[in-house]
Formats: sequence, C-alpha cells, structure tokens
Amino acid sequence: VRTGAEGPKGISCLVIEKDMAGVSFGAQERKLGWHSQPTAQVNFDEVRVPAENLVGGEGEGFRIAMMGLDGGRLNIGACSLGGAQRCLDEAVKYTKERKQFGQAIADFQNTQFMLADMETELQAARMLLYAAAVKVTENAPDKTKFAAMAKRLATDSGSSIVDRALQLHGGYGYLQDYPIERFWRDLRVHSILEGTNQVMRMIVGRELTRQ
Repeated sequence: VRTGAEGPKGISCLVIEKDMAGVSFGAQERKLGWHSQPTAQVNFDEVRVPAENLVGGEGEGFRIAMMGLDGGRLNIGACSLGGAQRCLDEAVKYTKERKQFGQAIADFQNTQFMLADMETELQAARMLLYAAAVKVTENAPDKTKFAAMAKRLATDSGSSIVDRALQLHGGYGYLQDYPIERFWRDLRVHSILEGTNQVMRMIVGRELTRQ
C-alpha cells in the first residue's frame, strides 16, 4: 500500500487479515481454466491496519514484492513444464495405441517428428529453468534476466506442447473424457501470470542493451 510519496520508496508492505473490518470479497470469477483455484476480487473499504502489521520497514514494500517475483516466475515455468510433460506422455501413449491404415499413428513420420520436437523443446526449457533456479538460489547478478527468460520459454513451450498433444489426439483431445483439454485450458494463463511474456522480453531486452 502507498504510505509515502509517489515512486517505489513510498510503498510499504502490510499484513491485512481477512476478518478485519472493511475487508470483503467479491464473487468467484468464472475462468477458462484453473477451476480448482478460487479467484475473487478483494475489496478494502476504510480498513485500519495496526502498525505491528508492517512487514519490514516503512517504504520497503516495493523491494519486498520484487524479491518474490523471480521465484514466482520459476514456479509458473515449472508448472508449465509439468503439464507439458504429462501431455507429452499422454500423446506418446495414445499414438502408440491409435490405429490408422492398419498401423499405429506413432509409426508415421509426421507423428514422430511432432513428438521429437515436443520432447526437444520440453528438455531445452527444463534445462534453462534449472539454470535460472541456480542463479536465483545463489543470488547471482543476472538472476532476474535468467528467471524472465526461463519463465517465457517454459510457458510458451508448455502451451505449444500441450496444443500439439491435443492435435495428436484428434477429436478425442477436445473431449473432457481425456485429460488434454484441461491442461490446454490451465496452461494458457501461465504466459500472463507473474508478469506477461511480453514483459519478460522487455526485461531481457533492457538487460542486454544496458550492458
């Protein structure tokens, strides 16, 4: 919350408890995906917060918030890779079982090329995510750049892999009888959360041109 002048140094971090007077919640949002996670607007109406609920020092709120962003971006990237891995596994299983023209569609060169690209992109994104996690853990000077790159690549690749897994399932991939469509819906928001992927590109670009 703003406790001082304009700019990042005028922001402080407070613990606001849900049962405080003036705190209320809106209706549950109806989302494309993430149905298991409740999402609602939080409303504050003349909420009085005691001084002991201040986290850190006054004016340190922006710095505290920024400290959590790199880790949050790695978390979302990891979620994308987990979903993509599940869908790749499902695609391999399905294409080995599904028969067309007397043979499994996994035997078709086009299918193998798609699966190979999905696996390659998944592993490349995973390695970058691991590298970024090391940077963040060690508090390296370029940790924010690496976290942004890893989040961007993992979430874009994850959604693309899931989309191709759905395509390999054909019409069945569009049905709720199969798990693919849920991952397709759930992973879509990952390129928006923790900073959009356009913002991730801005972070990396600014870091490069600043050098």
